[in-house]
Amino acid sequence: MEEQELLDCLSEDVSLGIELAIRQYGKAVKTICRSILSGYSGEDIEEAISDTFVGLWRSREKIKLTDGQGLREYLYGIARRTALNKRRTLAKEHPTQNIDTAEELVSGENVEEQIVSRSEYEILYQLVNSMKSPDREIFIYRYFYQHSIKEIADKLALKAKTVENKLSRGKHRLRQQLLQCGVEVA
Repeated sequence: MEEQELLDCLSEDVSLGIELAIRQYGKAVKTICRSILSGYSGEDIEEAISDTFVGLWRSREKIKLTDGQGLREYLYGIARRTALNKRRTLAKEHPTQNIDTAEELVSGENVEEQIVSRSEYEILYQLVNSMKSPDREIFIYRYFYQHSIKEIADKLALKAKTVENKLSRGKHRLRQQLLQCGVEVA
């Protein structure tokens, strides 16, 4: 289902809109919430997931799509903020809970920073995975496998200039999507 259709459905038929949003984005939202709330109960994670979709419904009028895109990124940002807020609340209520998990995470870096990093990685993974072919393959070869432009062009039977242009546009789109998700980009 296209993002604009889903957004319209959220306004017209709340229960159907939420059901469709869960069907389409539930797995990614669950991954984000679970990674941020690792060590907390399944009930707390499910509550964060539910609150995320309620947040989507509440902010449906504020969501502005660009070229029919942007709902997914907006939703992932809601999931991230909701889970982080839930974690802060739970940490204040039960400061000694999950000490084992916290000790596992700490390696000279702030625990919250590590959790945010893990959450941001999940968002980045989802966004890269959602790229169309060959943009996805070009991006993965270049930034995950460190292949040269020429190697990528040879592998994908494209011109080197085409690969450069697709990389440049892909980086720009990815940066915009990450900013929409609330992820700070250097």
